[in-house]
Amino acid sequence: MSASVAGRQLKLVPWDKLESGDGPDAATVARDLELLLFAAADVDDGAYERLENMIESQGYLFECAPAAVSVIVAAATEGSIQHAALAPSLDVLGRIVGPCASPPSPEPKQNQLREACRAEAMKGYWALIRIAMERDRYRAWAVAESVLAVLDKEHSRAILNEE
Repeated sequence: MSASVAGRQLKLVPWDKLESGDGPDAATVARDLELLLFAAADVDDGAYERLENMIESQGYLFECAPAAVSVIVAAATEGSIQHAALAPSLDVLGRIVGPCASPPSPEPKQNQLREACRAEAMKGYWALIRIAMERDRYRAWAVAESVLAVLDKEHSRAILNEE
């Protein structure tokens, strides 16, 4: 993992200083992201399930969300996510950027977090297009399409529907 760009990004983030759904220390988010993104295909220890409500909860984003997006996007872009973990990884990304489609929050911090997450996700736009075009058996392409629909529905649909 450390040789990958996403692995390096994961290690650069000061997770212990970021808030998560678990409290003021997002170190558990970092560990679960590492397991989800980089563990061997046969390792299923529940990292995906544990990440639920740790980065995003019912549209509420925690401070660690933009950092999590940056790591997921880096891993998707470089293709370092195990094939079986790609769909769940992109689902986590989709849950984080999904609230971008909702009306602005009365909390300025939430709006800033949404904008930061969307900006990080857009860095992986073309990688998501590539994933959506490759019909894998784990259906990561379908999850990538749903994330793209949030980020830029019209443009991505035009590209994906082009024959």
